[in-house]
Amino acid sequence: MGPYQKRLLGTASESEVLFVRDTVALGLFLPVVVWTALQSGFAGTPRGVVAMVLTGALNVVGAFMIFAALAREDASVVLPLTSLSPVVTSLIEPLLRDTAVTPLVVAGAILSACGAAVVNSKQNTLRSVVTGSDTTAVVLAVSVNLVFGVTSTLDGIATASVNPLYVSAVIVLFVGVGSAGRLLRGGALTEASQRGRLLALYLKDKGALGVLQFGGLTATLFTFGTAPSATQASILFRSSIVLVVIISSVGLQEGYLRRRTVGAILIALGVGLGVTGNQ
Repeated sequence: MGPYQKRLLGTASESEVLFVRDTVALGLFLPVVVWTALQSGFAGTPRGVVAMVLTGALNVVGAFMIFAALAREDASVVLPLTSLSPVVTSLIEPLLRDTAVTPLVVAGAILSACGAAVVNSKQNTLRSVVTGSDTTAVVLAVSVNLVFGVTSTLDGIATASVNPLYVSAVIVLFVGVGSAGRLLRGGALTEASQRGRLLALYLKDKGALGVLQFGGLTATLFTFGTAPSATQASILFRSSIVLVVIISSVGLQEGYLRRRTVGAILIALGVGLGVTGNQ
C-alpha cells in the first residue's frame, strides 16, 4: 500500500489518511466482531489481553512513523528501509516468548527482509538512500523496524489465546483513535473547511485503504495465530510480495523486472528456510 498511501499524502496529512483508512476499516470490523462475540464469546489469558493492548498502542506509534517518513520521502526509499522487522522479531521473540527460533529461521528472516528491500527499491542503491535522502525520513523508516519487530512478537503472544479478529480490531481502533486525537488538536474535525478536506479524501480513496487494512490485517493476524512462531509468521507474510512482483512487473509492465525477480527469489528462499527451519 505504500505508493498509494504516498499519493494520498500529496494532498493530505498522515493523520487524515490514517483517520480515513481506519474509520472505514473499523466499520468493516465492527459487525464481524459483534457476530463473532455473539457466536463464541471472548476468551483469552491475561498475558494475551495485555499483549493485545500493547500491540494496539505500539501500532499507533509505528503507523505515524511510517506515514511521517512517506510524507518526507519517496516510497521507494522508505519501504525498503522498513523491511527489516522480521530480523528484529527473530532476535526479540526468544526473550519474550517460550518459542525456539533456530538459526535457519533467522537466516530466512534475513533473506526475506533483503528480498523485500530489493523489490521495493526500484532504481535506488544503498548509497543513494543514505546520501541523497531526507535524513529524518531515513531515521524514521529504520527505527520503525524496532517498533514492528516488537509488535510482531506481541501479535504472536496475543493471538495464541485471543481470537485474531479481536486483536485486529483493537489495533485499528487504537490507530483510529490516535489519528482522531491529532486531528482534534489541530481543529480538523471541528472546522468546516477541514471537514471538507476529509470528505474529499474519503471520496478520493473510495474506501480502498480501509478494505485493504481490514483484509490484510485480518489475514496477517490469523497467520500469527497459526504459525509456530511470530518470526515465521513475519517471514510468511513477505511471500505476498512475490505476487506483487508478478502483477506489477509482468502484468502492469512497471519495469525493474530483473531487480524485482532477484528480490522475489530471495523472499522465496527466505520463506522456504523460515517454514522448514523448525522441522
